[in-house]
Amino acid sequence: MVYNLVKFGNEYYKHNKWSREEVLKYSGDKFRELVKYAYENSEFYHEYYLKNGIKYDDLNYIKIEDIPPITKEMVRENLFKISTKKINKKRFEEEALKEKMLHKVKDMYMAHSSGSTTGFPTTFLYEKRALDILEANFIRLSVGGENNITIKDFPIKSLYVASVGSGYACTLLSLYGLKQYRCKSIVINAKEPLSKWKSKIEDYEPCYLSGYPSCINIIAKLQENGKINIKPKKIIAGGEPLLADEMKNYKDIFGADVIDHYGCTESIFIGAGTSYYKGIYLFDDLNYVEVDNSQKLIITPLYNPNFPIIRYKLNDVMEEFDKNYSGVLPYTHVKRVVGRSEDLMWFINEKGEDDFLHPLFIDDLNVEGIQKYQFEKRSNTSFVLRYEKVAGKDVDEKQIRAQINQFLNRKAMNNLSYEIIMTDKIAVDPKTGKSKLVVNSSKW
Repeated sequence: MVYNLVKFGNEYYKHNKWSREEVLKYSGDKFRELVKYAYENSEFYHEYYLKNGIKYDDLNYIKIEDIPPITKEMVRENLFKISTKKINKKRFEEEALKEKMLHKVKDMYMAHSSGSTTGFPTTFLYEKRALDILEANFIRLSVGGENNITIKDFPIKSLYVASVGSGYACTLLSLYGLKQYRCKSIVINAKEPLSKWKSKIEDYEPCYLSGYPSCINIIAKLQENGKINIKPKKIIAGGEPLLADEMKNYKDIFGADVIDHYGCTESIFIGAGTSYYKGIYLFDDLNYVEVDNSQKLIITPLYNPNFPIIRYKLNDVMEEFDKNYSGVLPYTHVKRVVGRSEDLMWFINEKGEDDFLHPLFIDDLNVEGIQKYQFEKRSNTSFVLRYEKVAGKDVDEKQIRAQINQFLNRKAMNNLSYEIIMTDKIAVDPKTGKSKLVVNSSKW
């Protein structure tokens, strides 16, 4: 376990010293290797490529951009055919329903993408080797900056703020790492009342602090107000855009190196920015990366062959995508990723204290017949849930209320009032292709 961490970490760190030409050749070669493996071992790709007139031998010379892309809908409808390993559907469905943070079927780990902003939830599978490679890449991220990780920091102590529920990609990677490498770590779930955060942290001294920026902001506020005193060497923020002011604020408050981790359910590690270089590098040795005409990212993860995702179209828009960038690392560079922010909803709880609901914590809402939903904060004690239903399906609003009430009870927010409204269409942001989970929300 630790052997794989060191082995893969050392291997990928060496790539930082490669020339740009070496990185691009490696990425292209790995792409060809993966697409040929998928053609022979994945029922879905074999049928999909044949349908598009592509035979196995064509994959040696066909232009990559001429290989048809795939979408989230295609993955959702063909999950068992995409996998190169046979998966028992009944066991898969049973595992997905279990109330736990880490889901596994056979020897594949499950990561669920949010269904509220883009449609129905979709599951992606990761083999153990793939997760080992992803974990090892945090070694690559940890090298550099002002605060080096040394042998004295092992076993690693980590404070992770889990802003989402079970099965999400960020939670999967964090909990897998804690389990495999026996890190001495604390996980704070955003479902817990804010009053419990301080008592959980107390005198804990983490080497790493990680989570969504919106949640790290709360930890920073607790530190700034003298309610906690931690000194992490590295802060890893991901899942939402990290603003320049936020990065500076973390560095000023904690004295830590700040890493802006960019990933998604489809590929948990795509790239990163840091407080000690500009922009975000997309690691071509982990993903073959492209953009379409609207500058939306197309990815092919190169490290997870038993669940191949080839030329997958994301809704993330890249600003100044540059494969010829000359910088401190030999990877594709972007100025920033557009359109990945979600706001917290801050309320006054039943004790008269400030507390919040995270939109992705609420994203655990699971009621049959709902296609999309959106929250609007009306006041410090009220909100509205709007939902768009699936055509021809009925929605049981009693189930919606039961689940929301359960969320509110756990957060000691039973004093909140809310309204449920069915709408024909939830508006989509034309720049991102996504509808916002929260509108008119306010921050602490």
